[in-house]
Amino acid sequence: MRDYQITEEEMRGVLAANLSYLRKSKRWRLSQKTLAKILHVPRKAIMNYESGKVLPPTYITYRMALYFCCTMEELLTEKVF
Repeated sequence: MRDYQITEEEMRGVLAANLSYLRKSKRWRLSQKTLAKILHVPRKAIMNYESGKVLPPTYITYRMALYFCCTMEELLTEKVF
């Protein structure tokens, strides 16, 4: 657990890197379109999350964490690779 505050900008960057890495990893190998279908969001939403433009709503972050077998905190604050 981090012992300092992370900014929203840093969080967007970490999530963007993690989501892109996990989606493309050998374990999952998902297209943005496929991940969007799994999470029930538009493909453009995945593009925005991976580019670091926006953070997803909490319930989408929760679904991501469940799907990728990690915690929400890990997705948002720790590089998983």
